[in-house]
Amino acid sequence: MEYMVENADSETCANSRTYLKSVKDLDFVVCLFVVSRVFAILKPYIEMLQSKTCDSIQCYDNIQEVALHLVNLKYNDNKIDELANDLKIFSDDNDITLEIPRTNKFKTVIDYLKCIYEKFIDTTLLQLEKRFSRHQQIAVNIINLLPSTVVDTKSSDVIDVFTFYLSDLPSNNYDVVIGQFEMWQQKWKKIPERERPTNIVNTLKALVSVKAFHPNLNCLFEIFAVLPVRVATAERSFSAMKRIKTTLRNSINDKHLSDLAMIHIHRDISTNLNVENIINMFCKIKRRIKFTD
Repeated sequence: MEYMVENADSETCANSRTYLKSVKDLDFVVCLFVVSRVFAILKPYIEMLQSKTCDSIQCYDNIQEVALHLVNLKYNDNKIDELANDLKIFSDDNDITLEIPRTNKFKTVIDYLKCIYEKFIDTTLLQLEKRFSRHQQIAVNIINLLPSTVVDTKSSDVIDVFTFYLSDLPSNNYDVVIGQFEMWQQKWKKIPERERPTNIVNTLKALVSVKAFHPNLNCLFEIFAVLPVRVATAERSFSAMKRIKTTLRNSINDKHLSDLAMIHIHRDISTNLNVENIINMFCKIKRRIKFTD
């Protein structure tokens, strides 16, 4: 950008000078450092939430950990000093002058940095709280019904779950649900600890043969199994549809569109397809061209 300021034509030179001044501005540099530092902490969790194998229990446990860590960072003066030191080194290396404008209410750069840092962490925590709603937090309590934990669970630990989903259960009688919970608890007390399922998938498999005796618990586990943690998969599907359903394929039928979308989204399927066999299958299909007599 500095090269363009010195060697480009007048219009490009003016634009480059404006952009260069903007990226060297105190507001931009401070915000860049704060966002970079906080997002560096969130990055592994963001990637985890976008994965197809992420389950709700794992998700909420990790989100609670990262929220607690951010709260600790907010009141950690040593972290502020480290950030201020890194900011000074960066500004010296890139010829950036860190000066507080006269219109700014803060007296020093560190005060300004601390204010932005705390506000951004507060905003991040607020968004995390909004993203993971009360409904989802209640649903996570279903972990107390897993065979690996239910033996030590009290009815008071799962009362919120039963109350919230009571209208969705086969038996909307609270006493019946509690009775099934107690029988479920007794069932797994007889099983060795190492043989008790620890996740939803294995629990549903264990319920296949006995779900007639525990219909309400089976329903709860099915609800929890399909409870979405994030919308990344849906967003990928929308993006795929946008690439597949072009103007040239506007008259495509639903089945053909679904098949193309499945192949596009699940790339591992397409890599295992035998193209020669597919061509042979098409050759054997009767042509749809109608010939007139």
